[in-house]
Amino acid sequence: MLALIMIGSFGLATLASPILETSLSDSLAFFTLGGLEVLIGLLAMCLMRNPSTNDLSFMKFMPYLVLLIHFPASLLLLWISSVRHDGVSAFSLNYIFIYWMFMLLFVVISRLTYRIHQRRFQKALD
Repeated sequence: MLALIMIGSFGLATLASPILETSLSDSLAFFTLGGLEVLIGLLAMCLMRNPSTNDLSFMKFMPYLVLLIHFPASLLLLWISSVRHDGVSAFSLNYIFIYWMFMLLFVVISRLTYRIHQRRFQKALD
């Protein structure tokens, strides 16, 4: 399960590559692969029954990973795109909004599943 959750996290990095392009057809492969990886990670978190301590610690760290690595990297890629194409293209602005929604969804689901499993663990101890 930890590997599947990590695949979802790495999918966010793959999904960031189309920010550098000006149209979807240029980077459809990155969008498809990254979206599939994020979907695998989200499904793994949602279908998890009895996570290990490694799974729980990674889900606890996930929001910080997104804020410290993926979010600044997306801003850097947007800046590189604007320099490369003499201004920010409409596709890049629209895509970065969609990308941030994927990041938000990944963070919210990881936080919710972490809290659910943490409550189960606390009930088992009581």
